[in-house]
Amino acid sequence: MVAPSLGAIPVGVDAPQPPTLTAERWIVYDADADVVLASWNANDRAPMASVTKVMTSIVVLENAELTDLVTVPGFVSGLRGSVAGLVPGEQWTVGDLLIAMMVRSGNDAAFTLGNAIGGGSTEAFVDMMNAKAAELGMNDTHFANPAGLDAEDHYSTASDLLTLIIASQDYPDIQRLGRIKVVNMPPDPNGKERTFENTNKLLGRFPGNIGLKTGDTPWADKVLLGVTSRAGREVYSVVMHSDDHFSDTMELVEWAYGTYSVRDRWLRPLYSEDGGGAQATSTLDLSESQERRLRSLPALDDGRWRTSALEELPKAEVIGRWIREAIPGIAGG
Repeated sequence: MVAPSLGAIPVGVDAPQPPTLTAERWIVYDADADVVLASWNANDRAPMASVTKVMTSIVVLENAELTDLVTVPGFVSGLRGSVAGLVPGEQWTVGDLLIAMMVRSGNDAAFTLGNAIGGGSTEAFVDMMNAKAAELGMNDTHFANPAGLDAEDHYSTASDLLTLIIASQDYPDIQRLGRIKVVNMPPDPNGKERTFENTNKLLGRFPGNIGLKTGDTPWADKVLLGVTSRAGREVYSVVMHSDDHFSDTMELVEWAYGTYSVRDRWLRPLYSEDGGGAQATSTLDLSESQERRLRSLPALDDGRWRTSALEELPKAEVIGRWIREAIPGIAGG
């Protein structure tokens, strides 16, 4: 039998259909298979709020040491939104400022870091952020400040924010920060204790959640970049302009873990539809339960969400090799 063309194998074979969320834009990604499982309005530009601070962290880590001392500038005392209670004139290490920014989501910590790394210029630091975004291929993203405050020229897309999640996983310090639930920080100059609780309420409450960052502003509404790890399978999620970013993320991630693995995706084309049911096109060394599993995989309906096309998958060659090795009678000639 002639082996099926790998380029002709469809990938839209997940069940059940993705959930209906309050988020106006979202995307969910299987990190192990390197596959976008589904998305909705993922290329629409919109405000991103404090998830901006993930990019701020990347630029800081590439340009400073965690032990470097930074003096808190006077202008941060007038910042609006979420703050960590920094006092102008006190000194913090870069590492502690990253905790204040990523765990407490302190805008004062973000501007303190940006001012320091930018050589006394927040604008120079923002230029560094935009240069990094361009380097990563985040072509629909532009930063106007290091904290995520609403501004006309401060925006991103769900697709670009997924790229940001993927990039952030190359930085162990960002992974560590995303996992911190509660942390005690040095007291302020007046001796007042400072305890920061992570703004990500899924930590310790939603199975497998290990980060990454929340956001919430009047223009952006609620935003969440999620990283979930269960049984050796990692799922990344982005929800934007959500009424409830935690509930939306939980629904999306539970759906993602209910989808079939990449091996199921590539075995499914070995079955053809006949009289309303799937029948094997050849004899395979599969158990009855495995055959039932394959037959249950329906095609995804048309819509504004989509799965990755085969030619877009960096691991297409690996998948093809696995098929040829696992099913030599069908795909190996």
